[in-house]
Amino acid sequence: MYLSQQQIAQTREQALNNLAGLSATCLAASQRLADLFSAAGRDALHLGSRQFAQFGHGQLESLTSFPAALWLEGSARHSKLLDAACEILGEAHKSLIQSAEAQVRVFDAIVFASIDRAARSSPWEGEVALAALRTTLASAEQTLHGVSAAAIETVQLAEDEVHQISASLTENGETTRPTRRGRTTTR
Repeated sequence: MYLSQQQIAQTREQALNNLAGLSATCLAASQRLADLFSAAGRDALHLGSRQFAQFGHGQLESLTSFPAALWLEGSARHSKLLDAACEILGEAHKSLIQSAEAQVRVFDAIVFASIDRAARSSPWEGEVALAALRTTLASAEQTLHGVSAAAIETVQLAEDEVHQISASLTENGETTRPTRRGRTTTR
């Protein structure tokens, strides 16, 4: 029930490739999140400095709508930030699921090779039991593939729901508000 040197080397290479792919995905997601949050921080600082500059220039009429305007603008920005962060995390989660499934296939290949080797040196009764074990393992691998596909679809549905919520909050952030003379403006 020993594996050949080529099978061991191939298994190690596949495992390392799975880990390298997962590491690359995690690093890319981390970089995208860092870029997203630093851009959001810069935007928040720019918006805050612009609003306080209005006070410095004597535009005190903006004080009456300042808290509401600040909240509406902030909620729209935060919903966009949440949407982008969920998209990044969803993609990383999908990659994690796919990597785990690929690693299980590597382990299954080891077990299949061991079963095949044991079946060659077993009596016919043992071959029947090992064939049943092989069939069970193959059906378990198919089930895992189905579960992984369902999990990826669930993550995609969650991303879509967050996107819809974000879009509705962003649309609500662009409401109308009265101006000083009673006219309304769209923001």
